Amino acid sequence: MATSSNATQSIDLGKSGAPQFCAFLHSTGSRGIWFERNHLEHPYPLVLAKIILVTFISQVLHCFLKPLGQTKFVCNLLAGIILGPSVIGHNKEFRNTLFGEKEQFPLFDVIATLGVIYSMFLISVKLDLAMVKRTAKTSWKIILATLLCPTVVFFSIIYPLVHTVPGFNGGKAMLFFTMCSLSFTYFPVVAQALDELNLLTSELGQLALSSAILNDALQLFLTSLLLVVGQESAMKGIKIFLSLFALVIFTIYVARPLMLLTVKNTPEGREMNEIYVVAIQVGVLVMAFMSDAVGLKHTTGPIILGLAIPDGQQLGKTLIAKTEFLVSEFLLPIFYFQIGTRIDLYNISHRKNFTQLQSIITVFYAAKTVGVTLAGLSSKISFKNSLVLSMMLNIKGIIELIFYNRWYALQIISDQFFTQLVLSLLAMTMIVTPIVRFSYSPQIGLGSKANDPQFRINIQSMPSKLETFRIVCCVHNEESVHNMITLLEASNPTEESPITAYVVHAVQFIGRSAPLLVPYEEHKKKFKRSDTPSNQIMRAFENYTKNSRGPVRIQAYTMVAPYKSMHQTIFRLAQDKLVPLIIIPFHENHQSLVETGHIRHFNLNVEAYSPCTVGILVDRGFPCRMSSSSFFCNIAVFFIGGPDDREALAYASRMADNPEVGITVFRIIVRITKGKAKEEEETEFKLDKSLIDEFKLRNLGNDQLNWQDIEVDDCVQVMTAISRSQGQYDLVMVGRRHSEISLRNEEMVEFVQYPELGVIGDMLASSDFCGGMVNVLVMQESRDLGIGAFRCDSMKNSESGFKFSA
Repeated sequence: MATSSNATQSIDLGKSGAPQFCAFLHSTGSRGIWFERNHLEHPYPLVLAKIILVTFISQVLHCFLKPLGQTKFVCNLLAGIILGPSVIGHNKEFRNTLFGEKEQFPLFDVIATLGVIYSMFLISVKLDLAMVKRTAKTSWKIILATLLCPTVVFFSIIYPLVHTVPGFNGGKAMLFFTMCSLSFTYFPVVAQALDELNLLTSELGQLALSSAILNDALQLFLTSLLLVVGQESAMKGIKIFLSLFALVIFTIYVARPLMLLTVKNTPEGREMNEIYVVAIQVGVLVMAFMSDAVGLKHTTGPIILGLAIPDGQQLGKTLIAKTEFLVSEFLLPIFYFQIGTRIDLYNISHRKNFTQLQSIITVFYAAKTVGVTLAGLSSKISFKNSLVLSMMLNIKGIIELIFYNRWYALQIISDQFFTQLVLSLLAMTMIVTPIVRFSYSPQIGLGSKANDPQFRINIQSMPSKLETFRIVCCVHNEESVHNMITLLEASNPTEESPITAYVVHAVQFIGRSAPLLVPYEEHKKKFKRSDTPSNQIMRAFENYTKNSRGPVRIQAYTMVAPYKSMHQTIFRLAQDKLVPLIIIPFHENHQSLVETGHIRHFNLNVEAYSPCTVGILVDRGFPCRMSSSSFFCNIAVFFIGGPDDREALAYASRMADNPEVGITVFRIIVRITKGKAKEEEETEFKLDKSLIDEFKLRNLGNDQLNWQDIEVDDCVQVMTAISRSQGQYDLVMVGRRHSEISLRNEEMVEFVQYPELGVIGDMLASSDFCGGMVNVLVMQESRDLGIGAFRCDSMKNSESGFKFSA
C-alpha cells in the first residue's frame, strides 16, 4: 500500500518523466472526439483547423474572382478578413473557438512567419539585379514622378496636420516614411500580379517592371538607412549596420561560392542534387536566425541569400519548383489569416478620424497616379496606356503587408490605423487589377510603329525597299535546329536578296521574375559554360552561315519568359525588325509531355495574335542532307485558295528561284455553281488568280517547277486528290485556313486532331499521307492583314485553349 501511495504521489507531483511528457502531449493535441467534448481546445488541432479553413476559402474565392481580374493576393487576404472578427469571427461562438486563449504555444504565428521568410527568399531569387542597368535610362522619369508627387503632397498637405493624424504613434520622420510607403512600388508584387494577368512580357508590363525595380533599389536604401538611424542610440545603429555588413560579406564570400560550386558540379540538363536543395532551404532558416540574432528583421537574411543565388535557370529553377507551391498555397494563406484576425471593422468608431485618414491615403494614391500618367505622356506614351501604367504601379501585395504588420507589432500604428492601411491597399488592388486586365491589350505596342498598318506585313506585301528577307526562327531545343537550317537554305539566300534570320532560343522562365530577351553574345559572356543548350544551338547556326551557298546572317537571341506570354516578346522582335515571317516548331516534335503542352499553348497564341505570317513546321526529319558540296530539296505545295494559301505560294515563289529546289504545285479547283459565291469569295478568287498568274509568269522556263491543276466537286474529292498526290517530298506546304465555299469545314472538323494545322495541314501531318514521314509547313497570314473571308478570325482565347475556325 505504501508503495502504491508513493507511486501515486509521484505522478501527481509530476516527478516522473513519462507522465509529464504525456501531459505535454495532451496540452498540445487532443485525445480524440470520443474522449473529449471539444478537441479544438488544444493548440495542435486548432492550428490544423485554421490552415484548412483559410486554404479552402482562399481557393474558393480564387475560383470565383479570377475571371473578374482579381489576383491570388486579393483572394488570400479576403479569406483572412472573412475568417477574422469582421465577418465570420464576429460570431461569439466561432470567435471563442478559433481565437480563444487555448493556443498555449504560438504554432500558428510561427508557421505564418515561416511562410513570410520563404516567400521573401523566393521573391529575391526571382529578382534580376542586372535589369537595373538595362532599364535605368527608360524608367527614371516614372521613378522620379512616383517619388516627387507624393513628397510634395506630404509637405504641402500632410506635414502641417501631422499632430492630427489619428492612430499614429511615431515621429515625423516615421510618418513621412509610412505615408510615402503608399506610393512605393515593389518589383516582386508587380511582377507576381502581372504574371497572373498574363501581362509580364507585354511592352507596358516590361516598363512597369523596370520602373518598379529601380524603385525597389531606392526603397531598400531608405529602409536600411531608417533601420540604422531609427535606433535609440548611435552606438546601437552602428552595431546593426556592422552586423548587416558582416551578413552581406558572409553571403558573398562564403554562401555564394558554395552555391556556384554546386552549379559547376551539376551536369547541364540534369536536376540539382537533392542534398544541395535541402542545404539551401535550411540555409534560409539559418540566415533568418542570424539576422534576427543581430537585431535585424528576420526577413533580411533570406532576402540577401536569395539575391546571391547564381544567375541562370539551373539552381533557381530547382529551388522555386521544389519550394514555391507549398509556400504560396499553404504557408502564405496562414500569414493572411493572421492579418485578417487583426482587422475588426466593428472597432472603427470615430467616423471623422476614419474619413480623415482615408482622405489622406486617397490623396497619396491620386498623387502617384497623376505623376506616373504625366511621366508616361512625357515619354510619348498614349494617355490610355499612361493611365494603365499608373494602375500597374499602384498594385499592392505581401511586402506592404509585412511592413504594416511589423509597424503594428512595434506599436508605431494603432489598430484602426493598421486596419485602414490594409483595407486601402486591398481596395486599391481590387480596383486597379481589373482595369489593367480588361483595358490593356498586350498585342498593341506603345509606339506608333506597332500600330501602323504599313508595319504589319506579310510575305506578299513586303516593301520593295526591303532587299533582305527576314525570318524569325523560334527553337526550344536542339531537335528543331536541323530542319530550321534546311528551311533557311531552301529559302534561296542570294547576293541580291540575302537572308537575315533572327534565331530565338526560347527557355521557359522560372528562375527570375523579369522575362528577358538578350542577344546571344551577351548571354554567352555571362554564362561561360560551353555545354549549355543555347551554346550548342547557336553554334550549329553559326556553322551553317559558314557553309551556306548564299549570304545568311544570323542574329541570335536567348529568350527567358513564361510560355503563356512568350509570344508577346516574339511579336515585339518581329515588329521592330519588320519581319514578314515567323517559323515555330510544332509541339509534337518535343518528347516531354509537360513541355509539349506548354509549346502547343505558345503556338496557339502565336497563331491567334501574330502581326505577320506564321509558319508551323512539323518536323519529321528532312530526308535531304545538306553539305558544302550537295543540297537538293523536293517541295510540294497544295493551293486551294485564300490568304493563307497565297502566303504559302508566295514563299514557294522565293524558293523556286533556288536551282537546287524542286517544286510541285497542286492547284485544287473546287467547281462552284454559278451565283453561289458571295462577293467576298469572288474577291478571294481574283486575288488567288492574280498571284497564280504572277507565279507562273515569274517561273516561265523553270525546269524545276511542276504545276498540276486538279478539279473537284466537294470536300471528299479534295481529300482524295491530296491522298493521290503522295510522292517523295522533303517538305509539303499548305495554308491553314480556306474559305467555306472552297472547303466545307463542318464536314471534316470532327476528324481534325490538331486544329492549329487546319483541315488540310492536319491530314498532311498524319500517318495517312506519305506514312507520316514528310515534313509539313503550315502557313497562316496575320488575321489583321486578312481580307474577305478571313477579316474576322474566330480564334478566341479561353481557359481550355483556343476555338478555331479552320
